[in-house]
Amino acid sequence: MNQHEAIDRTVASGLADWNSATFVIQGRLVRVRGQNILFSPSQQAIFAVNDTAADIWRSLEEGMPPQAISVEMARSGVDRFQANRHVEAALGDWQRLNLIRACAPVSPSATQELVSQVVAVAGLNIRIVYPAACAFPAITVFRHLEVRRETVDVLLEVVGHGGRVHLLRDGEWILSCSLDELPVMLKGQLLTEVLDHGAYELALHAAALVRNERMVLLCGNPGAGKTTLTLALVRAGFGFAADDVTLLDSGGHGVGLPFAPAVKAGAWPLLAEYCPDLDDAPVCRRPDRRRVRFAVPKAFVPLPPAPLPIGCVVLLRRGRDTKASLEPVDPAQALRGLLNGALAPGGELSGTAFEALTQLIGSAETYCLTYSRLDDAVQLITKACR
Repeated sequence: MNQHEAIDRTVASGLADWNSATFVIQGRLVRVRGQNILFSPSQQAIFAVNDTAADIWRSLEEGMPPQAISVEMARSGVDRFQANRHVEAALGDWQRLNLIRACAPVSPSATQELVSQVVAVAGLNIRIVYPAACAFPAITVFRHLEVRRETVDVLLEVVGHGGRVHLLRDGEWILSCSLDELPVMLKGQLLTEVLDHGAYELALHAAALVRNERMVLLCGNPGAGKTTLTLALVRAGFGFAADDVTLLDSGGHGVGLPFAPAVKAGAWPLLAEYCPDLDDAPVCRRPDRRRVRFAVPKAFVPLPPAPLPIGCVVLLRRGRDTKASLEPVDPAQALRGLLNGALAPGGELSGTAFEALTQLIGSAETYCLTYSRLDDAVQLITKACR
């Protein structure tokens, strides 16, 4: 974090927005050989700050409200307007970096209009309650997962406070973010709930499509094009089951987690032909502030999900100006591709999970797809899955 740049930046909200806020300190300030260093335990990250920022941090640790910090700085000779700007910038940056958080109410205000939805993912029912003013666009991103349930397994509540939105789980604070980050953060929390409570042997880092009542898994490193190829195949008639994570049961069958794909800005022009409604979707942000739009699927595997046999595993290799090819791969290479980024309950691959993987590989066709153009990739996979 460049605190000098933060101080010079104009902050949209006034210091009055922070006046009544109290904060939970989630970082640690140390001074080493004359340099002030903030440490974030949750991110395992360090940030160098100047002396002014360090003084503001120490005042927060002592429980001083932001307005009082500004007044104290003015008494020491700093121009009052500049003092306000210093405090505003520091608080804004530190909240964004999760070094501090405003103490959020333990529940939504009784005077707020609330809306809620119950979503079902892999058999888990989760209620999400939003203030009406904070519900869009997150509520639309998960609408295709909605079910009618009175009783639920987990309650998530969104609370607006201190210029941020806070997410509570069964009444306990778990995270805060800006409003435009809420859809991404909620998607991550829903995934966490499923992985913590779902019944599965292995969570594969793979997109899943359905063709002839069998799953097609797409695996690849970040940037390999799983999301864009998944959406292009859906347009070509494949069923949508998962964009990023597929659960594997003990029989080697798959259950997709059909969250709406988050499409990065660089892929928007590429998908114009395949997702004509994507340009109308609201722009959201990831925690790294990169822009995404959610491509909410119009058709996906019905809920509750039934495990499906895996018919095909495709390892993706995307390159520029590369001639498209779909070549068979041996079992060892296919296993490596599936294990890349996979997560086992408890963190260790069990013998049952490995047997499920070997069953999968023993019965599925396994390929490596090399491509640069989406059209070529779609044609090759479509032909292989007839």
